[in-house]
Amino acid sequence: MIINSLDKKIVYCILCLANFTISFSVAALAAVIPSISLDLQMPDFKVAQIITWYLIPYGLAAFFYAPLTQRFSYRKILTKSMILYAAACFACSQAQTLFPLMIGKMAMGIAAAGVIPLGLMIIGESYESSVRGRLVGFFFGCSFIASLTGILLSGVASWRWLFVVPAILGALSAILCLCGPKDILGKIHGIKVDYLRSWQNPSIRNVFFFILAISFLYHGVHKWYGVYLSQIYNMPQPLISSLILLTMIGGFIGQTGGGFITDSFGRRMTCYIGVIGLGVSTMLLAGTYSYPVLSLILFCIAMFWTIGHNGVSTVLTDFPNEERPVIASLNSGLRFLSGGLGFYVSSFFVTISFQLTFLIIGILILILTYILKYNIFTNRNNSNV
Repeated sequence: MIINSLDKKIVYCILCLANFTISFSVAALAAVIPSISLDLQMPDFKVAQIITWYLIPYGLAAFFYAPLTQRFSYRKILTKSMILYAAACFACSQAQTLFPLMIGKMAMGIAAAGVIPLGLMIIGESYESSVRGRLVGFFFGCSFIASLTGILLSGVASWRWLFVVPAILGALSAILCLCGPKDILGKIHGIKVDYLRSWQNPSIRNVFFFILAISFLYHGVHKWYGVYLSQIYNMPQPLISSLILLTMIGGFIGQTGGGFITDSFGRRMTCYIGVIGLGVSTMLLAGTYSYPVLSLILFCIAMFWTIGHNGVSTVLTDFPNEERPVIASLNSGLRFLSGGLGFYVSSFFVTISFQLTFLIIGILILILTYILKYNIFTNRNNSNV
């Protein structure tokens, strides 16, 4: 069936809005933990648990959305998940104690987990291979725009607005999903999802071993930026926040620019550029620099990470239609779970030396180019290289 071009554009805008919505408070929340602690009269470290209560449910819930497409349409799944997300955000904005805030964050994670896998599935099914890189790039780029907006808002408004705004956007997203073009959103994928069978496919397994490894290593670096900049450079909080904002700009440029690189030069070249640039930039953190040079290094880390992310994410959209639901869910679930594990394991090493830890992680990232060359980009694995 030929899909109307306008319908494609409308659906793509809805997907981008949904991604913007679920990303709005993720980065900003870490910055306002002290404000929440003061408001709720709870210790900082106790309140910080709400971040974990979002990440773990998100990672686990992502595995359940692909099976739902066997029986339910994209419209029904997205509409209900965004309604749940909006309700959970509103509940968090009204919380007066820590427990309902934690429960609300858990519900937010469960609801948000469906946006990325379903978005990749719809893009893979509805758009030509020649433009998917750019579409995937801006789709993920919306998360950086949202994070940047959320951090800016956190500096001038109460922390509760970090939940009020996505509650409103979530409700709007649900309405648009419900009323959006039926020829795309009304589809039921209808193919049985079998994670075990798909994992036995070497082409799929190799891609996800790479995703597990790169997420594990990357999150062992960037999650420590605040502590690293404070302890190694003695930076004040406003300057730390400014550098984090700069990394988000770099991430957005890398994600959107990576889309054009992917479509122009292929998935293979994009992944090589991203992984090699990320490894070298991370290794540079082993030294100490002036603020402008350090800013450039952090900018490059974020940019190269998202360039590689775009290349690998676009590879996922190229797999056959029957494999796409499994791949989309595995992508979201494994990234969050592996990233959390990487942050946990790295905590044992950064207490000894930030610089040595980052140097070793950078070297390990460069070694991942071997996986790219010999395990992912072969003619039998992917023709769009």
